[in-house]
Amino acid sequence: MDRVVRGLQWPVAYAMAAISPLILATLALWIGRSAKFPVYAIMFWLGATATLALTRSGWGYSKILKTAIRSERWITQSLLSFLLLQPTSTILGWVRTRLGFQKQIISDPSTPTSTWLADDNWLIRTSPYFLPTASIVLWLLSALFLPAFLRSFVLGVGVAYHLLSAYFQLRYPDTTKSAEVYSKRFVWMFLVPMNLLVFATGYAFALEGFSGLQQVPSDLAWPLTATWKALVGTSE
Repeated sequence: MDRVVRGLQWPVAYAMAAISPLILATLALWIGRSAKFPVYAIMFWLGATATLALTRSGWGYSKILKTAIRSERWITQSLLSFLLLQPTSTILGWVRTRLGFQKQIISDPSTPTSTWLADDNWLIRTSPYFLPTASIVLWLLSALFLPAFLRSFVLGVGVAYHLLSAYFQLRYPDTTKSAEVYSKRFVWMFLVPMNLLVFATGYAFALEGFSGLQQVPSDLAWPLTATWKALVGTSE
């Protein structure tokens, strides 16, 4: 599995870079649709603005926020590790050796160590930068207790938190973990388009719920389908 994932890193990155204009067009479409859902749009932007304002205050550098980011990072990587059939890599902290699998022995707790089953599974390592786990959890909780317009506010908080946390982790990486410092080319080709897609889907979900979420794939393909129809019509 790891060899397949490693081999797909740059093909996937180039593919995301290629569809970046489609993602931007989709985001523009949903921003244009804000007038149809003014209450939901306002609540979403209020939530996003409130989150941005908090990060500009002293709370943005608090231990609570740093702990929350670390916890979300671990949960996200653990979930994706489990889906990729590697539950021991993050949950149990085992590593691969030439003699098989053995539990890590950490003599100094302050010494940074790797807990990955594979030497370089970029998909698991970068998952906290493009999977908004906190946003999903916040929405699920709000769906149980809050009305729709307040759920849009919570989505704004969650999406903004994800984007800001991803930015801070990339802008100020842990230099003790060199494998997590990614080239600017990979960041711009893969992580930036993925986060634009997160924003577009989160905003669509805030405006129209699951219907908006289902509309996003059609919006992504709309410029291509429109061009194809125009070419077919011209040829006829």
